[in-house]
Amino acid sequence: MLIDTIVSDMDDTLLNDDCQLSAYTVDVLRRCTERGIRVILASGRAMDSMLPHLKRLNTGCPAIGCNGAQLINTDLTLMRCLYFDAATARELCAFMEENGFYVQVYDNTYFYYATECEPSKQYKKSSGMEGKAVGDLQTFLTFPTPKVLGINHPEEVTKVLPLAEERFKGRAAFSVSKPYFLEAEPPEVSKGNALRELSKIIGIDPEKTLVFGDSMNDLSMLNFTPNSVAMENGREEVKAIARYICQPNHQDGVARFIEEHVLNASAKEEKQ
Repeated sequence: MLIDTIVSDMDDTLLNDDCQLSAYTVDVLRRCTERGIRVILASGRAMDSMLPHLKRLNTGCPAIGCNGAQLINTDLTLMRCLYFDAATARELCAFMEENGFYVQVYDNTYFYYATECEPSKQYKKSSGMEGKAVGDLQTFLTFPTPKVLGINHPEEVTKVLPLAEERFKGRAAFSVSKPYFLEAEPPEVSKGNALRELSKIIGIDPEKTLVFGDSMNDLSMLNFTPNSVAMENGREEVKAIARYICQPNHQDGVARFIEEHVLNASAKEEKQ
């Protein structure tokens, strides 16, 4: 497999069940970088939540955050960010709250929510971001935000998603990274569109690109390349469209696939 670029989702894909990079995964990606293979992380996480992992990997490559709303420079500054205006974001918050969702919004450093609760505590723990309870979220929200996140039971997410898409048609793009997340980003935002935009900047050949993902928000970037890989722990809809299936995230599936099909394969070619 001739690969010069690797693109990977983070949660439930590259990260283990403790939301961490294993030492083995770090070593495999370091060897990729040493061989001149670009490693690009593409996450639903906001940039601040991605930074500890980006710093640890130190790939020297740009990254994709907020499901494609953010492009991150190699020096870990923001290349560009697409935002909702405050009025649209407030309308999204109201819609999600009316449908029983816990809701949060973002700026470049924090996430904000109405009152401290179990979802806010769990999000702090998993994302590593600092959150702030602000009381009435809609009254507080007077600034642009790249994402509005709603959290609810998976069956509620499934039920409300088509309603949200119809209500905000042309004004918001919706994605589902975890079964209990309903994420709203500005129109046309997706990981696939961000990857295509990035490819114009740094020159990415889909035929030489390997993409890993597990959830619905990864479909657009898996479709970017013929070399798509779904996680064994991924959603059935994702596994159905991927060319390959790798071991689950808690077994270092991404790193093991890369070592076998990219690093070992290129080593054999060099010997021949």
